[in-house]
Amino acid sequence: MSTRGGSARRRLLTAILVACAPVWMAAQVDSSEKGKAEPEPPTEVADPLMDDSLFEDPLFADPFAVGAGESDADTDDLFADPFAIVDDAAGGGGDSTAIGNDFIDVDDLDSLFATDEIIEEAPEGAVPVGSPVSDLLITEGVRWGGRIRGSVSADYGWDDVWTSDFGPFDPTSESLQPSIGADLFFDARPEEEFRAFGKLSIDTTTDGGLDIAGLALTGGDIDTSALPEGWTTEENDDGDTEIRDGTGTVIITIPADGAADGEDDEEPEEDPGSLGTPPGLEILVFELFADYVWQDQLFFRFGKHTIKWGTGYFFSPADVLNLTAVDAEDPTADREGPVSLRVQYPFGITGNAYLYAILNADAEPLDVAIAPKVELAVGRGELGVAGYYQRTLAPRLVALYSASIGEVDVFGEGVLLYGSDRVFVRPSRDQSAADADPEDDLDIVLDTFEVGDALFAQATAGFRYLKEWEDTLSLAVIGQYFFNGEGYADETPGLMPAAARLLANTGENGLIIDDPEAQPEGYEDPPALAFGDVTNWGRHYAGLTLSLSSILGTDLGITAFGLVNMSDWSGIVTPAISYSFLDRFSVSASARFTFGGESDEFTNPGSLLSAEPAEPTFGVTVSIAMPGGSF
Repeated sequence: MSTRGGSARRRLLTAILVACAPVWMAAQVDSSEKGKAEPEPPTEVADPLMDDSLFEDPLFADPFAVGAGESDADTDDLFADPFAIVDDAAGGGGDSTAIGNDFIDVDDLDSLFATDEIIEEAPEGAVPVGSPVSDLLITEGVRWGGRIRGSVSADYGWDDVWTSDFGPFDPTSESLQPSIGADLFFDARPEEEFRAFGKLSIDTTTDGGLDIAGLALTGGDIDTSALPEGWTTEENDDGDTEIRDGTGTVIITIPADGAADGEDDEEPEEDPGSLGTPPGLEILVFELFADYVWQDQLFFRFGKHTIKWGTGYFFSPADVLNLTAVDAEDPTADREGPVSLRVQYPFGITGNAYLYAILNADAEPLDVAIAPKVELAVGRGELGVAGYYQRTLAPRLVALYSASIGEVDVFGEGVLLYGSDRVFVRPSRDQSAADADPEDDLDIVLDTFEVGDALFAQATAGFRYLKEWEDTLSLAVIGQYFFNGEGYADETPGLMPAAARLLANTGENGLIIDDPEAQPEGYEDPPALAFGDVTNWGRHYAGLTLSLSSILGTDLGITAFGLVNMSDWSGIVTPAISYSFLDRFSVSASARFTFGGESDEFTNPGSLLSAEPAEPTFGVTVSIAMPGGSF
């Protein structure tokens, strides 16, 4: 084995020992204290400053136990990650966001669907449960609170899993990622009709000498604006560029000399080690808004806040108002909302009407986006109907539904678009540039085009099943199917890798005419691709998560997550295991497998960006969640 492999093996074993050491010590502490009579702890008096209700938004609380998608993110339940590896009964622990889709806390999810009846009968004339006015309180001064989280993760990745170069102790990439973050909020209610709320988000950043300029993804520069939301690039100790997803996992390593991983001619030397780069902190104003009630009839909110339009978990095509889409691998992550004006009008016992005006800077008055929505109880569920209009985007009609059938909660969304905001690609009639390519890496010349006068449909349906056996086991299963009418039904081989190449090399567009003298009258450059145009490539997707927690009454939990593109049958599988100890610590380990063909979406997205043939990948993350919780 090479010296590099021996060094990597030692580092891998060291990381595992470091991760397991706290668990062993905790077990020793527990065994040494067994048999000792503990004094009965005194009854604690609830500290109002520690009460999680400070996160609640009673002004616009959802009047339905199972809503059709209207939800605000300044609620503490929405701060909680239902996949977090935290023992809430013990006061909470650290956060394990590095793994992404981890462990379901059944108690948190079950609180959303705790009763068989969606709507309880209310006496005639009574204020409905969850009315925006019912819980509004006047407070003296300003209330402050928040939540802090921290973790240390060791990541190991292999992108040569099914090749002869694969070595279990010789990973393609490895890294150690410390993370510390917090959410801080203030809540002021000086009058019954007025409230002000703000939330700061503090997160760790990596700043390791990024080399940013263009998306050449070889020895050249990388344009991070073309990467997905939350993805970053970082130069490692060898001078190579690593592309990481939103959880910090290395997706691909781009060698500094432009060669693909594993093509170095020289024998790698022993890794001398590195001091690394001190992490930085990024402070973001995540929410800032004011609420006002007029005569207990109209409820106004103006400012920046998260808007959840949709009932979906892994996919939510109806959620068109937020600035970022749902990440199927981290579906509970906070998503940044726009600056908007919201007007709410409750009607009847169960109805609510909303009107949103989305306001962006550097726009004309006619560029304001308008989004009305009506929701009401229908049978044992809730139905929502909405619309969206912005004059430069495709208008949308939206339908939402959620209900309970026995012990299973079901949900669905449907979206009808007139036109599409997506830029599409197709093989160009003129393939001479590909035929004459001296390096033979331009396989297909593509044209880009837009569609503004056709109907597109998107739909999703899913279920949640939550079951808890007292003192023995908690089970959660969430599944969802997504039909993407904007996806490609074309089976043209290599179309997606060619589109990814065009994203980085806009000059290869088959419709571009560089010579001004050759341009016909009225010539316009063809539309350029954005990263969102090469995601959700297929027509059919499915996601599934299964989680077991409190196994045999212990702090042990396991989960499995799967995401599949059913058009090309590529996908991602992530099993994980966690154990909580010392009340506020937890240790977890997860593996991430990808599968599919070399031109498929989920096989290795990083390879598509680097114009290299995609091979299935494998990664391991070992993480320790540090003490954290609400305050």
